Amino acid sequence: MKPLDKNLVRKLAVVLVIKLAVLMALWWVLVREQRVTVDGDGVAAKFLQSTPKPKGATQ
Repeated sequence: MKPLDKNLVRKLAVVLVIKLAVLMALWWVLVREQRVTVDGDGVAAKFLQSTPKPKGATQ
């Protein structure tokens, strides 16, 4: 590996580590406390309901 290549690899590694740290910080500040509750019966009802017919459709 040439010295220029080692320098490039080092710079890319530093940029990736900084990027990862920023993404983790953003997640920690903005997303960590968010929770989504899922009602199993509601989900099942949503998936098992019949498909609504479009307006104006004839039988």
